[in-house]
Amino acid sequence: MLPSAQILMWQQLYTHLTNLPTASSADLKASLSETIELFEAALQEQDLDAMPDAIAGKMQSYLTESRRLLRLLPIDAMLMAAARTPSTSQSRQQAYQEKLNVLLQYCQAAIDLWQSLT
Repeated sequence: MLPSAQILMWQQLYTHLTNLPTASSADLKASLSETIELFEAALQEQDLDAMPDAIAGKMQSYLTESRRLLRLLPIDAMLMAAARTPSTSQSRQQAYQEKLNVLLQYCQAAIDLWQSLT
């Protein structure tokens, strides 16, 4: 994948994540599944060979953590939907939002890193 294609992939992932629904747990679950399906393979196909070793190490960290968080978000969404008390619901919503925010930060960092190479 060319750097411009990799930047585009990260930008599309960022956009998908910022547009996730919040109203319904069923909509959120479906959107998360779609996002994972669209981007899991693209994240694995990132070509780090063209990067200097120091930068490739950073990008590998972003890739690993992004894939991990992308797989954890549906679990948090399921836990939010299963919450029975308002306090549990609130704490699970907060945990979900924190993971989502960190994932968005990784996306932005990856975009910035790829743009620094072009």
